[in-house]
Amino acid sequence: MLNLIRKLIPQNLINSLWHYPLSILANIIYFFPSKKLFIIGVTGTDGKTTTANLIYHILKNAGLKTALVSTISAKIGDTELDTGLHTTSPDKFITQKILRSMVKNKIKYAVLEITAHALDQHRFNGCKFDISILTNVSTEHLDYFKNMDNYIYTKSKLFTQSKLSILNKDDISYPTISKLLRKKKKKFITYGIKEKSDLQAKKIKLTKNSLSFSLNKQIFKSNSNYHYQTYNILSAIALSQQLKINHKILAQTIKNFPPTKGRREELKIKNGIKSIIDYAHTPAALKETLFSLKKINQGNLIVIFGATGGRDKEKRPSMGKVVSKYANIAIITSDDTRHEDINDINKQIREGIPTKTEFIKNNNPNKKEIKEIQRLASKKFLFFDLANRQDAFNLAIKLAQKGDIVIACGKGHEKTILHGKTEYPWSEAEAFRTAFKLKKV
Repeated sequence: MLNLIRKLIPQNLINSLWHYPLSILANIIYFFPSKKLFIIGVTGTDGKTTTANLIYHILKNAGLKTALVSTISAKIGDTELDTGLHTTSPDKFITQKILRSMVKNKIKYAVLEITAHALDQHRFNGCKFDISILTNVSTEHLDYFKNMDNYIYTKSKLFTQSKLSILNKDDISYPTISKLLRKKKKKFITYGIKEKSDLQAKKIKLTKNSLSFSLNKQIFKSNSNYHYQTYNILSAIALSQQLKINHKILAQTIKNFPPTKGRREELKIKNGIKSIIDYAHTPAALKETLFSLKKINQGNLIVIFGATGGRDKEKRPSMGKVVSKYANIAIITSDDTRHEDINDINKQIREGIPTKTEFIKNNNPNKKEIKEIQRLASKKFLFFDLANRQDAFNLAIKLAQKGDIVIACGKGHEKTILHGKTEYPWSEAEAFRTAFKLKKV
């Protein structure tokens, strides 16, 4: 019934007549807690969780009482709270309850991940944002926003209600958002790599173990060796400068980059095969992640990935195209299928893969066939289509040899996988461990 109502009533009316009044009620119930906090908002298609987590650790290391609300969880003092399944920005009542808990715990700085859905549905209504950051905007959620203009405009709502905005000048959204902020006489600063910015990284160097770049004649170095991490670090530096964070604390936190569960998370399995869990689930995120891994990897890069059901279908062929460009072997498999047929989802992903590419239909190769696949993969892109996600892990590890990288993309930190209306227990780490156990048999 609820889904039928949603189909019949336009989303803007639902937002105005349902979400907006409830957001006011949530503020009243919890006594407008945001008024007593310095709120930092982080939005963007990709990189929100990593950037918010980095900022959280910088402020904590600087001795500031800081809390965090992200896709993974909410952290208030020594307490970590679950914010819900498949959720980045919690429900408005949960949000205000968490903010009130921060006030009770004498927290001063609140770092919040902010989604476009949350902005559109007034989940943060009543919050006064002191500083907000834009990571990037790429094709995502167009099933909801219909087009990129609507998506960017919705993101811009965060910055029009912020005292100061920190924008990625290289991003496609910059012309639109900066123009809007100038019109409203709102303050903003910029960061970037390609375009001349207030904070512009130069001389970027990527090695097997590190990332480094120059900023205003200072060298920043990080053990998170992904090229795109430069943007996340730049935005955190921009914010830290505004808060006058000690440079040594800032540099040290960046150098020993704080781990984020399910983001570039490497399992400590000593067998010569690097196993990585990552949340990358958009064409842009896949491109940035795989580009860095390809650049530092000497063996085969094996990618396990799929696309979520009931969500933006337009991105699926692009995901296939990106993976075919950077991976040696890809195994297309299930993500949260929801109500869609996995075969339909995977077929749409395959539409983006060049037709000359070799599709291997043998999902249970013997030792001789595995050696041949490994040999071919070092010369050209190969891919498999395997509906069951655990089977995909098993095959990936079966094909992997010493010196290879196997990365599982899409699920990251999530503890369940959604098929139909049922949430089944799931763990990417356990899927890897199961696959390694079977490889030894």
